Amino acid sequence: MSAASNRYPAAMPEFTAIDPDFQSRVRTSFANQSAMASLGITIDALGPGWVDLEFEVPPGFTQQAGFVHAAVVAAALDSACGYAAYTLAGADTDVVTSEYKINLLRPTVGKSFVARGWVVRPGATLTVSQGELTERDGDVPLAIMTGTIVHVRRDPA
Repeated sequence: MSAASNRYPAAMPEFTAIDPDFQSRVRTSFANQSAMASLGITIDALGPGWVDLEFEVPPGFTQQAGFVHAAVVAAALDSACGYAAYTLAGADTDVVTSEYKINLLRPTVGKSFVARGWVVRPGATLTVSQGELTERDGDVPLAIMTGTIVHVRRDPA
């Protein structure tokens, strides 16, 4: 956890990535997500079992009352949960979200945000991750997510 240890739950175990090149693999995969690029979401930091994504809300992604649209919040947290799981996946594996539950705790106002994702329980087939959205300089959760992430073996062909 090193760099992120003070931002994650104290009970979060320290994981060891099975792929020594996991950081490069995760960053390459993330760079291929056009949805994240469209929303301006980038990887700030990552380690075995966790990832921090950051973003500034692009113009036009608010709802009628001026809050950040829930779809943007969900997209950021879904990717944070998924990529946290992906840090622990094998080099021949991709991950996809099977389900998630999101709680929007308060209206999301502001400009800069961090979506943190961490693994609760890793597995060879399913990994459970949690995520939390805060303002970049804040520590009050604006939204939380629990996600079930499925590991899918890549076709070797």
